[in-house]
Amino acid sequence: MTDRQSPSADRVVRILTLLTDHPGERLTLTQIAERLEMSKPTCLGVLASLSSAGLLTRDDAKTYGPGPALLRMGTAAESSVAPLDLIRPHLEALHREAGSCMLVANIDAHVVVLDRRGVLATGDTRDFVGERFPAAAPLGLVNNLWNPDADLHAWLARTPLVPLAGSPDRVFALAADARQRGYVVECEAGPDDIGHAVIAQLVSSHLPQAVLRKLFRHLPPLTFTEYELPGEEVPNAVVRHMTAPIFDHHGRQPYVFTVVVDGTPDPDTRRRIADTLVATTTAATKALGGVNPWTA
Repeated sequence: MTDRQSPSADRVVRILTLLTDHPGERLTLTQIAERLEMSKPTCLGVLASLSSAGLLTRDDAKTYGPGPALLRMGTAAESSVAPLDLIRPHLEALHREAGSCMLVANIDAHVVVLDRRGVLATGDTRDFVGERFPAAAPLGLVNNLWNPDADLHAWLARTPLVPLAGSPDRVFALAADARQRGYVVECEAGPDDIGHAVIAQLVSSHLPQAVLRKLFRHLPPLTFTEYELPGEEVPNAVVRHMTAPIFDHHGRQPYVFTVVVDGTPDPDTRRRIADTLVATTTAATKALGGVNPWTA
């Protein structure tokens, strides 16, 4: 995030984000202004401009929703992000072999869920596709583990969403292990820890930013202990996710596949999921003409 920002542009972004995050719901001027804590005259001016440009539609009931111009933008964005059509068949294969999974990208200092198969969180029926999270600690760790150490330093240098405990040594130890075995395991956070999954759920709840900042200030410092290191495996631990990278031709990881485990798999099942995950991301890397810089 840069130091200089435009308040008027920020209002446009907030309105578009609100309406595209709830595509099946049309909102009135009053509802939009109240949810975004914006004055009605200011909100109406932005809505009128966006509707005129085709970015929003306004119906006879005076409610607003996404407009046709967003379809062109979405198509252009998807084609510029990557040849996702080459990756999706591998996501399908991963879903068949390992269960619920998602494709996540690192785009412009944000973590973006590009696609998913199955249910991503028990009891949560949200789609999550298109969900954007700031790539600031603890979010974005798995999207940088297989990039050069300089990227990890840059990620840690960003203002974290919640305070971090201790030195960054654990992050680099996780990176070293992940680069060697090709994947990383995230377990349920301990009773005294707040895992990254909780932070992600709060960010995606679309609570007002002022409320989120107050909540984050009262959370305990993060330790990243929900991610396993060799020798720390706990019998019958609840495994939440297993993640592996997809590399491009520069040897960087623009994407990851994450399998949603959300249970206590036995050692054989855990190994099968890990092997399937690594094999699938390796195949996806090959499909992109990518190269894994960490293999011998």
